[in-house]
Amino acid sequence: MQGFFSKIYISTKSNINIWIGVFIICFAFGCKGVVSNNTKVAESPDETINSKKYNVLFVICDDLNDVVEGMGGSVQAHTPNMSKLAEEGVLFMNAHSNFPICAPSRASLFSGIYPNKSGVMDFIHWKESPVLKDAVSIFDHFKNNGYQVYGTGKLHHFEGDFKNTWIDENGQSTYGEPTSYGPFVYNGETIKTLHPSMAYLANFITDEHAKIASSMETSFGPLSDVPHFDPDIERNIPGFDGWYNGTSKFEYIDERHRDSMPDELSAQWAIKKLQEKHDAPFFLGVGFVRPHTPLFVPKKYFDMFPLENIQLPPYKENDLDDCQDFVNYVRKYGFDRFDLYKRAGGELLWKKFMQAYLASVAFADDQLGKVLDALENSDYADNTIVVFTSDHGFHLGEKDYNFKDTNWEESSRIPLIIAMPNAKQKGKTVNHAVSLIDIYPTLNDLCGISNVPNRHTNQASLDGFSLRPFLENPETDTWSGPDAALIATYGEWVENGKQIVQGEKKAHNFSLRNNRYRYTRYENGAEELYDHDVDPNEWTNIAKDKSQKERIEAFRTQLDGRLKESITIK
Repeated sequence: MQGFFSKIYISTKSNINIWIGVFIICFAFGCKGVVSNNTKVAESPDETINSKKYNVLFVICDDLNDVVEGMGGSVQAHTPNMSKLAEEGVLFMNAHSNFPICAPSRASLFSGIYPNKSGVMDFIHWKESPVLKDAVSIFDHFKNNGYQVYGTGKLHHFEGDFKNTWIDENGQSTYGEPTSYGPFVYNGETIKTLHPSMAYLANFITDEHAKIASSMETSFGPLSDVPHFDPDIERNIPGFDGWYNGTSKFEYIDERHRDSMPDELSAQWAIKKLQEKHDAPFFLGVGFVRPHTPLFVPKKYFDMFPLENIQLPPYKENDLDDCQDFVNYVRKYGFDRFDLYKRAGGELLWKKFMQAYLASVAFADDQLGKVLDALENSDYADNTIVVFTSDHGFHLGEKDYNFKDTNWEESSRIPLIIAMPNAKQKGKTVNHAVSLIDIYPTLNDLCGISNVPNRHTNQASLDGFSLRPFLENPETDTWSGPDAALIATYGEWVENGKQIVQGEKKAHNFSLRNNRYRYTRYENGAEELYDHDVDPNEWTNIAKDKSQKERIEAFRTQLDGRLKESITIK
């Protein structure tokens, strides 16, 4: 600051006149910029933390739970590239999604604002939120601070709302591949149809399963199992031979002669960006779709997990017996899908789904490896922060559930790896509870830019806290953030998927997950409490135990305090 004022002091008279003119203009018109998630504005970059601008490589998978080497989700996990990254960085063992379903999770992650505070607790556009409509996304914030931002694959939901984010100063797009879940099964009319190899599921359809059976998410298998549909003259369906990419045929001859899958295309695009010369620091976001359904990947990944060797996740019969007070407030879709698989194919079909999920995770890991190899061989290897994570977890049959969007561990727990260039702490793990909300402020901190991105707009503060203390000392107890991650899910569901009750702090289901316990309060006031030290599978709800009365009261108080600023979008 002394140097700055010295420059003013030694200014000539004419320079003083210029300063006065600038002051008058600022006073008359205001010096604040107007920024939104679609607008670039010149912020004043902060230089209070780091003078060196790191590049950022941010990679996110969809629906990836803890079936990752080193996290304990499955002994069969095959994720060597995630493991390699963890060896170069820090793995957060107790990281959680703040809303374990795609759109609300990503809105919270990329805005840095809790879902209950933004009101985005559904598949809602940012512009529909009085808080997020003017909020600056992490991508725009870095762009406003001199970074060139690039993206590919699945990052935002409603990616069209953010098209201006991905336009450079020359008017050129900086976004690669669009979001795609393909290739799809296609009968010539719709992708919402069962793969012929799984057509037998239709014999087990009841009314409650109709939506699931018609969903593209229900089928799974290797790409080598190419679908074929003869024309259905009576129903006027033309039929189709082969895979479909959403607009045209996805060519498949064999494993080596086929079109590239969307995640492969995203990896290829990211590699090209890492091979280019960059004159400014960059933020490269890469969104891989797998292991999001439909779980179709090349056969070689299925071959890694022979069906006869598949181990199912820990399972307890009648696990929901102590959940009857609130089970109707858990999204029914996941229960219905698991029930359909169980009735139609029993344990064998369950194992086949588990095989498909493991194969899809291995496929995603391979794509990550390609990008990491490109970074390692680039000019940016020694100056790039790498973040790898997922938007939420996924149930693989635990609690008779096969989906996401619950307040249980399988749905919220995610991998989170942060690798710093030339880090002193490598290959370490952190057990403190953290969440996706902490990524935005962490990258601000590490890259030395402002942690108040909304100071020119709605003045909304970021809700997370920098994870730098854990990166510097993974065993530290000193952190300015909370002791528990805050997790939310939808309230009660009806057929159209909308909440019945809205507008109050208890109109959704909320959890607090700290280093030992998971506490949940449902929309109807019913509660759960699990002690992970003795019950890592969350099989025994101890919320009604008299011995837990004081602990329950403490959790209630903490939750009420953290929900004070909640809003609802109707």
